Amino acid sequence: MRLQGKVSVVTGAGSGIGRAIATRFAKEGAKVAINDINASAGESLVAHIEAAGGTAFFLRGDAASEEDVSALMRAVSDRFEALHILVNNAVPGPEEVSSNRWDAMLQVGLKGYWHCMQAAIPLMQLSGSGSIVNISSVNALMGFGRDHVYSGVKAAILGLSRSMVGEFSPRGLRINCICPGTIVTEHWKPLFERDPELAGRLSTLYPIGRLGNPDDIANAALFLASEEASFITGSVLVVDGGLTAVNNGFSK
Repeated sequence: MRLQGKVSVVTGAGSGIGRAIATRFAKEGAKVAINDINASAGESLVAHIEAAGGTAFFLRGDAASEEDVSALMRAVSDRFEALHILVNNAVPGPEEVSSNRWDAMLQVGLKGYWHCMQAAIPLMQLSGSGSIVNISSVNALMGFGRDHVYSGVKAAILGLSRSMVGEFSPRGLRINCICPGTIVTEHWKPLFERDPELAGRLSTLYPIGRLGNPDDIANAALFLASEEASFITGSVLVVDGGLTAVNNGFSK
């Protein structure tokens, strides 16, 4: 198993991309600390992982709260006495994103990443090495619609991550980002129900011919977290089915 003996923290793990990453890490042998504000979703995920023979625990907390993040890392240290992997994945709800609310996006989607990294890095250094995977978005690379604040914050994640590489990679820590394209999670279900043709229209934007699923991102996160990526730091891995490579409006 590719993460045997490793301890990981996944924020925003109760659903969608975070849930897929936590599940995959556990399957590959990692002990997983699950963070989310949705207690029922987090506890359900722990039950799912344990039923499959994995090891996980859930601590409810807000990634935007420095106090909650500190409590999470203390719990990880007390329970597992190590930390090797951090996946920053928490994001505000769809309403905050679509309404361009600065406070929510900055607090959860940028400061939350910062708080988690600052709290995790000392534990990783004590463990001898670490891999941080920050989930950004293709919105960091080009504009899509009117989610301007979301796009700005996701771009800031790239800058923050790459800036930290110079300080922390010489200390044995790797910091990388993933930029997903459209990933079909629970968030999309009501949108597809209201507009049954939406998925088809979106799919035409993707050269690969389909939308992504959470496992596509979990696979990428697993690679970056594993020793297979031991020479990769400061990288931006785009997992978008070719969306940002080709303007399909010109190719058909």
